Amino acid sequence: MRRVVAIVLSSTLFMGAPMLASANWTADIRLNYAITSDVGGTDQDIGDDSEIVTFNGDGIEGNSGFGFSVGKRFDNMGVSLAYESMGVTYDLSGSVQANGTVQLPGTESDFDVDTFMLEIDYTGQINEAFDWNVLAGIGRTTFDLPANGINIPRANGTIAIVGEPFDNSDTSMRIGAGVGYKLSETATLLTMLQYTNYGTAEAKVGTGASQTTLTMDVEATELSMRVRFDF
Repeated sequence: MRRVVAIVLSSTLFMGAPMLASANWTADIRLNYAITSDVGGTDQDIGDDSEIVTFNGDGIEGNSGFGFSVGKRFDNMGVSLAYESMGVTYDLSGSVQANGTVQLPGTESDFDVDTFMLEIDYTGQINEAFDWNVLAGIGRTTFDLPANGINIPRANGTIAIVGEPFDNSDTSMRIGAGVGYKLSETATLLTMLQYTNYGTAEAKVGTGASQTTLTMDVEATELSMRVRFDF
């Protein structure tokens, strides 16, 4: 949280500097919604055939997050640095273990996804009100997994709650395209369809010598709604 506050404050000071007041700087606020999500990963084999060998489920489908960015435009091109945050529930329902056991509905892992993304975009005009936009981005994502963040329903009606606190980081990538509608001379509503590969989250189960690692590939096709302000 302190890191986010620092970013907001520094961005505000940066955008408000008198020498930058009319230098084609931009800022946006954004909401991302995961329309679909591919599931994948690895599960450590400890010799009892309990590891997942086939990953199924909805991944992070249906989850949403928020963010903001600051950047600069160079004619039709723009460069921006964004911060995005999303709390997700990664669905693993239907995954199959080596012993043939199929994970029941509700098998899931909860964790936070925080991303810094450098985006480059190109904008072309359709008419006075609308334009089109394509973008590509690369960044760094941190996955923060809490204690007891994995729920595993059992056939007898009980739920095993496992997981140790752990965080890891990975490279993230994004491509997208969409349209913009000019709300005013300085504000544009952007509707983007984008694919984001956030990287791989690692979950730790158990402690000491019996600790195992479950990895989850975090990627999604997203609807991104952004309001961009031009200064």
